Amino acid sequence: MNNIRLPVSARAALLAAGASLALPAMAEAPIGPAAASAVAEQPAEAAPPASTATEEEYDEYSEDEIIVTAPRLAGQLATDIRAEAELDEAAIASYGASSIEELLDALEPQTRSGRGRGGRPVILVNGRRISGFGAVRNIPPEAIAKVEIFPEEVALEYGYAATERVVNFVLKPDFRQISVEAEAGIPTQGGQFKNQLEPAFIAIGDNGRLNLNASWEHQTMLLESERDLVYDDPVLAAGAPARSLAPASDQYVIDGTLVRNIDKVTEASVSLRFDQTDSLSLLGPRNGNPDDPRRRDSRSQNWTSSASVNGMLGDWRWSVTGNYADADQRTFTEQESGARDRFDSSQQSFGTNANISGSVVDGWAGPIRASITGGYSGLRFDSRTERGVNITMTELARDTPSVFGSLTVPLLDPEYDVGNIGRLSLTLNAQAERPSDFSALTSWGATLNWGITDNLSLLGSFSSDEAAPSMTQLGAAPLETEGVTYYDFQTGQTVLINTTTGGNPFLLAEQRRDLKVGLNWEVPMVEGLRFSINYNRNQSNDTANSFPLLTPEIEAAFPDRVTRDNDGTLLAIDQRPVNFERATNSQIRWGFNFGKSFGQSEAGAGGRGRFGGGRPGAGGPPSGEAPPPPPREGGEAAPPSAEGQRPPAEAGERRRGGGGGFRGRGGRGGMFGGQQQQGGRWQVSLYHTIKLTDKVLIGPGVPELDLLNGSATGDGGGAKRHLVELDGGLFYKGFGTRVSAKYDSGSRIVGGANGDLKFHDLATFNLRFFADFNQMPKLTEDIPFLKGSRLRLSVNNLFDAQRKVTDASGIVPLNYQPGYTDPLGRYVELEWRKAF
Repeated sequence: MNNIRLPVSARAALLAAGASLALPAMAEAPIGPAAASAVAEQPAEAAPPASTATEEEYDEYSEDEIIVTAPRLAGQLATDIRAEAELDEAAIASYGASSIEELLDALEPQTRSGRGRGGRPVILVNGRRISGFGAVRNIPPEAIAKVEIFPEEVALEYGYAATERVVNFVLKPDFRQISVEAEAGIPTQGGQFKNQLEPAFIAIGDNGRLNLNASWEHQTMLLESERDLVYDDPVLAAGAPARSLAPASDQYVIDGTLVRNIDKVTEASVSLRFDQTDSLSLLGPRNGNPDDPRRRDSRSQNWTSSASVNGMLGDWRWSVTGNYADADQRTFTEQESGARDRFDSSQQSFGTNANISGSVVDGWAGPIRASITGGYSGLRFDSRTERGVNITMTELARDTPSVFGSLTVPLLDPEYDVGNIGRLSLTLNAQAERPSDFSALTSWGATLNWGITDNLSLLGSFSSDEAAPSMTQLGAAPLETEGVTYYDFQTGQTVLINTTTGGNPFLLAEQRRDLKVGLNWEVPMVEGLRFSINYNRNQSNDTANSFPLLTPEIEAAFPDRVTRDNDGTLLAIDQRPVNFERATNSQIRWGFNFGKSFGQSEAGAGGRGRFGGGRPGAGGPPSGEAPPPPPREGGEAAPPSAEGQRPPAEAGERRRGGGGGFRGRGGRGGMFGGQQQQGGRWQVSLYHTIKLTDKVLIGPGVPELDLLNGSATGDGGGAKRHLVELDGGLFYKGFGTRVSAKYDSGSRIVGGANGDLKFHDLATFNLRFFADFNQMPKLTEDIPFLKGSRLRLSVNNLFDAQRKVTDASGIVPLNYQPGYTDPLGRYVELEWRKAF
C-alpha cells in the first residue's frame, strides 16, 4: 500500500474524483519497508485493523498535507527496484495475443536482456517462483490482471542469477474458460500451407488453478523450385525440385498444469507435457535424378514434467522445485547408394532446487534481506549413429550441485532518517557449482540501486561469472553431413561441401565480466510515459562457440579445419566447436514506453470491484461488493480496494468460506476483458540499441576481429551498429490493431575473391488486426454465435522485405539469395478463437 503526500490544493479535485483519502487525524502513520512487507505477507482476513494515529504521528504531517492510500494488487512484487514497464488489462488486451507465450514474444524488445546471453526472462506468477515455463506457457492473457517487467538485478532476490530480466504475471482471482483456437497461414509467394488446431481449458478459483491444453500443427513442404533462385551451376538448378527449404511436419502436443492451495500461504503445483514432431526433408537428387530425391525422416518425442511447493515460514518465503524431462530423436537419412543412415539420441535432464528468502535483521536504513538457493541438476545423453557398417556411440553424463546466495543491504532511506537523497541499497551475490565432467565454477556480483525520487532511479551492477561448455559441446559424437550448400569467400563461389559436427573435449571454461549502468524515469510531466537508458559492457574469455563463418581470417586461424582440392575448391569443413580467446562488446540501449487509456465510462474504468467489466446490463457493482474505484489520472482504472477484491489465488492470501474446487467466474469477466464494453487504449514503445564495440580475438598471433568493421564469425555477417525496434497498438470498442517494426543497419565482410560482401540494412514490419466480439454487445445479441469469439488477421513482413547481400560487383551469391535466407517472406495468417 503506497502513501502519497499531496497539498491541500489538490484535495477538492481528488474528492471530486471520488478518491479514498485518509486525513491526517485519521491516517495511519507511514511505515517502513520492513513493516510494509510483513503486513503484505499476512492473509487478508488477518490484517490488523487500522488504529487512530497518536498525537506524535499526527505531528509528522503538516496542516497542508493529506494522505492518499493506493492499494497494490496482491501478487505484485515487493522490491525496491522500480519496474521498467507495467501493463494493465487494457494494455494486455491491446496486444491481441492468445497465450503468455505469444505475449512474451510480443514483449521481447522490452524483456530482452542487454547482457547478450539470449535466454528467456525469469518468469514469476503472483510474485512466486514457478516450476518451469511449461506451468504458464498456455495461460490466456485475458486471465492476467497485470504484467510487471523488471531489470535483471531483481532476479537475485528470487534466487536466480542476474543474467535475464524478470517478468511477473499477476493473475485474476476468479476466471474460467474453455476455448478452441484454429489458425491457418500461407506465404504470399505460395509453396507452403500451415494450419493449427488448439483446444484449451483454464480455471482459477479459491483453491488453485487448472490448465489443460492440446494442439495439432501441420506444415507442408517448401521446395527450392518454388522460389526464384538463380543458380551458377546447371546441375544445382536441375536438382532444385529434389531439395527442400522447409520440411513437411506434423506436431502433436498435450499438456496440463495443476496448482493447489494447501493452506492460506502454501501452494503446490505439477505440470506435465508431451509433444511429438514428425518431419520429412529432401536433401537432393539421388544419382542426379530429381525425380528420385534423397529423404531425411525424423521423429522427436519429448516428455517434460515439473513440480513445486512454495509458501511462508514466518517472514521468510520458501520454495522447492523439481523437474524431469526426456527427449528422444530418431533420424533416417538416405544416401546416394540407397542405403539409409540412422541416428538415435536420448537425453534425460532432471534436477531440484530449494530457495528461501526474507529479512535477516533490521539494518540502519531498513531490513537486510537474503536469498539462498541450493540445487542439483543432472543430464544424461546417449546417441548411436549407423553409417553403413560403421557404428558410432556416445554416452555422456553430467551432475552439477550448486549453491547461490544474495544479500541486499539498504544504505540510505529517508523513511529511516538515514540520508535525504533517496533510497540507496547494495546487493551482493555469489554462486558456486561443480559439474562432474568439468572443473569447479564460481561467480559473484554486486548491484547498487539508487531510487533518487519516486519517479527516477539509477542502477549499476558488475558480475564475474564462470561457465562450462555444454555437455554435447564437449563430448557429442562426430556426425558428417554431405551436400551442404556453402559460400566460399576464397573463390567467391557457392559450393556443396561435407561438414563434420560433434563435440570438442578440449574446450575451456568461459569467464565473463559484465558491467551495467541503467536509468529509469517515469516522466512526471507526461502521464503514462516511461523512459529508460542502459549501458552494458561485456567481456568473455575462452568462449565456447560453434565453428565460425569461414572468412579468410578464420581460415588462417584454423587451417587444419578446412579441406580443399588442388584447384582450391572447398570440399569439407570440420565445424566442431572452438574456444575464442576473448570476446568484448559494449552497447547503449535507450527507449520509451508510452500508453494511455481513453473513452472510459465510469463503470468501464472502475470495473466491478474486482477485475474486468461488470455484468452485462448492470449499472453498479453486484450485491455485497464494494463500489468501483475511480479512474487514475490519465484514464487508467485504479485497482479495486482491499474490501472489494479477493487476493489472487497465487498470492498466498485466501478468503475464508466458499466451496472448493476451481469455480472461476470467467462468465463475469468475459473472454477478452468482459462483456461490458470497455474504453480504448493506445500504446507505443521505441527502443534503439547502439553497438559501440564488438570484437573477437580468436587466439595468439591472429589479428583481432572487429565485427563492426568488416569481420564476421557467423554467416549473417558482422555486428549491426544500430538496431531500432518499434511497437505500437490501438484497441477501441472491440477492434484492435498492432504494428511492430525492426530496423538494423547491416554490416559487411571484408576480403574474399569477389571483394567485400555487403549485408545491406533491413527494415521489416508486422501488422496485426483483431476483433473481440465480446466487446460488441449489439452484434453478439444479433449473432449469438459470435459471443466469446475473436478473429485475428496477421501479416508478418508486410512489405516482403529481404536483406540484400552483394559482393563488390553487385552480384548476390546463391547462398544469400532471399529464397535461402528467408524462404517464407511475407506471411499471412488468420486465427479464429472461441470461448465457451
